[in-house]
Amino acid sequence: MTREQGGGDAAGLRFRMLGPMTARVAGGAPLALGSNQQRALLAVLLLRRGRTAPMAELLDALWGERVPPRAVGTLRTYVSRLRSLFEPDRPARAPGRLLLSAPDGYALRLHGPVLDMDQFERGLADAARLRTAGDTREAYRTLGDALGLWSGTPLAGLPGPYAEAQRDRLTELWLNAREDHFHSALELGLDRDIAAVAALRAFAAEHPLRERTQALLMLALHRAGRPGEALAVYEVTRDTLDVELGVPPGPELAALHRRLRSQDATGGPGTVPPGTDPRPTGAPGGARATPGAASAPAFPFPPAGPPTPAAPSAPVAPLAPAVPLAPAVPFAGRAAETGLLARLLTGAADDAVPVAVLTGMPGIGKTALAEHVAEQARGSFPDGVLRVCLRGGPAEALARLVSALGVPGPELPEGLEARAALYRSLLAGRRVLALLDDAHDTAGLLPLLPGTPGCAALVTSTGRGLLVPGALLVDVPELDEAAALRLLAAAAGPGRTGESAALRALAGRCAGLPLALYLAGRRLSLDPALPAAALATADGPRLLAELRADGLAVAERLRRCHTRLTPAAARALRATAAAPGAFGHAWAADVSGASEAAAADAIDELVDSGLLQPGTSDSYRYHPLVRQFARQAPAPAAH
Repeated sequence: MTREQGGGDAAGLRFRMLGPMTARVAGGAPLALGSNQQRALLAVLLLRRGRTAPMAELLDALWGERVPPRAVGTLRTYVSRLRSLFEPDRPARAPGRLLLSAPDGYALRLHGPVLDMDQFERGLADAARLRTAGDTREAYRTLGDALGLWSGTPLAGLPGPYAEAQRDRLTELWLNAREDHFHSALELGLDRDIAAVAALRAFAAEHPLRERTQALLMLALHRAGRPGEALAVYEVTRDTLDVELGVPPGPELAALHRRLRSQDATGGPGTVPPGTDPRPTGAPGGARATPGAASAPAFPFPPAGPPTPAAPSAPVAPLAPAVPLAPAVPFAGRAAETGLLARLLTGAADDAVPVAVLTGMPGIGKTALAEHVAEQARGSFPDGVLRVCLRGGPAEALARLVSALGVPGPELPEGLEARAALYRSLLAGRRVLALLDDAHDTAGLLPLLPGTPGCAALVTSTGRGLLVPGALLVDVPELDEAAALRLLAAAAGPGRTGESAALRALAGRCAGLPLALYLAGRRLSLDPALPAAALATADGPRLLAELRADGLAVAERLRRCHTRLTPAAARALRATAAAPGAFGHAWAADVSGASEAAAADAIDELVDSGLLQPGTSDSYRYHPLVRQFARQAPAPAAH
């Protein structure tokens, strides 16, 4: 960070913690905060508000009871990197001006940093004061602004007990704020629109043990002229509480149920039964939740007139014709993975939402496997298969999904949260399989996962960093020799039957990577005069260059992953490409000239990119074609 970018005194820094932790300088440029563990240390120091954090407290915050042998050295390395980030002009060996060393700890004293966490909590306090003063409309607006600061799970991905405790605390605040926001909407009469009720219904489905949420939904449905659905919410909640916690509904929810049954609820704007008291009430049993993005208010609609009788329920509209995703390679082999996924999808209980995440290196055939399994499982999902690529971001993906579910473009709501709520409400009553291709991060994936029992999801991702509670993780491996040879021969065509030995050798050079096998076969198919032996005996650079056809190339797929690496990870890739086989952190540190902690961070990033594959006993290995690519990859710019 240069002084021109806002460095030097690090004034005007803005930190985002209500989601993946990021930082920007006053001019808006992002800062590279380093590994997740380094970010976890930074979060502790920031939230100490300039007070010294003792070394023992920092070790406990990052590792808890499992402090590794070299933890103090690792922590000091992180401190050194953060000093370089916040004080780029500090002379070597000079004491820190912003990240200060104490006799037994550290203190970070930035000048007026802006934390979205602080803004959120101030918004909650302001909204509470406005409600006390009777200004419900302004309290509703203030809460909406505060909720709009969220972009996913707070401090997403950060390890350690401290980050986990902050996640728990902030998530409970978020849940209570959402309930207060819905409650204010009811008082203001903003709940009469179908999409508004759908938003509350989606929230209630995600948090079935929160009785206050269920009470709000019951009241909203009753006021919308849907008393039968309101009473059904109570029945479902009562059964859920009994099964999950062994307790009956609380007195407030039971009282609301009696009032609605006897048609005594007033239901007019500005009146809310006691069961929906705006005071926060926690989920029984400490139920956890994952907050989603909240870019739009829960009820973004003008006040409506008196409720009108509900229209008869319309039949569930069929899905728009499904267009399969375009796998880069044909499907081949994968009997074990296919069986595992089929059992997950077809053997799930009726009240479950099974999710599988397929990970693996670029070109390994994740999409082809997902499409194959989706086709096989079609009978278990009579309402169809939804398919979408996430490369354009979650909002665009939700627009495509909602469109496939029958919502015309002009009726598409703005904002990620509104689209996610509509998407989940449209899935209610359906049995649909969602195939979500090329996911990159947890926050972008979670709004797209179905929440309706009977639905399911298959997710593909190059990275291994997605955090999806309860999901089955399937690491898609290289093809075995027989399947690899079948894929290569099929792509090469029948004219190569006399080159079986050369084809076998070429399949070995492709090392079970489906994209490489397919493109090698296509090269032979498109150029009948090219002997298979010529490709099989080509040196590494030439073979990598030859593996291209039909607008696809192995090198290009790898290059896309490479461009997203940090300079440290790119340097580690080049340095470790010479490894003849598996290697560990210590060897990587030796050949790259970095500390072992820095090497470990770089290795984690390479694994998450799909370029490096984890082995056993903390060892790692490269696919032969990735190793060849790494030797040719451009060196990162010095900085």
